[in-house]
Amino acid sequence: MKQHRTDLVALLFGLAFTIAGALVIVTQAAALDVNPHWGAAAGLILLGVVALVATVARARGEYREPRPRPEEPTG
Repeated sequence: MKQHRTDLVALLFGLAFTIAGALVIVTQAAALDVNPHWGAAAGLILLGVVALVATVARARGEYREPRPRPEEPTG
């Protein structure tokens, strides 16, 4: 199977829904009274960290790849 680039938007939305779902499950299962603002803040911080790491990793990977040299004109 051909390897392709990670879709950052899909990754962030997937993580957002996972965080929201986990927060709902934990608060219902443990009968905790958690303020939704704390969950939203933690989720946004996590999404920001993931976006930052993905951006830095992508930038580093582009600079490491050898770039093709332009052909010299003959004549």
